[in-house]
Amino acid sequence: MVKEIKWLENHVLKEDTPEWEQIRRKGLYQAIRIAAEFPNIDFSLAYYGFMEYIWRTRFYVVFVKGLDRAYFEIWKWVTGQQMCFRDALHEVYNENLIPSRQHTLKAELQQPGGFLQLERQFHRCTEGISKEVPDWIAQELISQEVRFKRALPKTYAQYARKKLKVAEAIGLIPKAKA
Repeated sequence: MVKEIKWLENHVLKEDTPEWEQIRRKGLYQAIRIAAEFPNIDFSLAYYGFMEYIWRTRFYVVFVKGLDRAYFEIWKWVTGQQMCFRDALHEVYNENLIPSRQHTLKAELQQPGGFLQLERQFHRCTEGISKEVPDWIAQELISQEVRFKRALPKTYAQYARKKLKVAEAIGLIPKAKA
């Protein structure tokens, strides 16, 4: 279902706009049509799965999406131009390299000590990546760290899988065949 309704990612922050209800309804109908292809998934399960997807995607868009790119661009200034984090942050903000993160960069720049603690997070995500590392590898390493450090909340499906593994381990249910 997630692959089919990925288009919603571009709209999840429109919740308070007039077009949101139409977009949400279209996504929900699509999720229900997908769920109808599986005999053991009823309407309520499809609905709750869809709502969980909206909530998780909203969290991703607000707190994770584009942050890896911002850190990568800052890293290039820090390592290439021998700048401090704050000066590099200012350059990335001024050049508007990551439009989706402009509000985050601006909020950080407006606070003397760093409101969002981006500098601390940046150093955690770029630790050990020297300027000798090719850009594409550095970008991938930073992306991996951001995904790891900014872990998304667990979904119901992940919770259920974990419970099934525990039940298998203690012998409540037979082991699943691979």
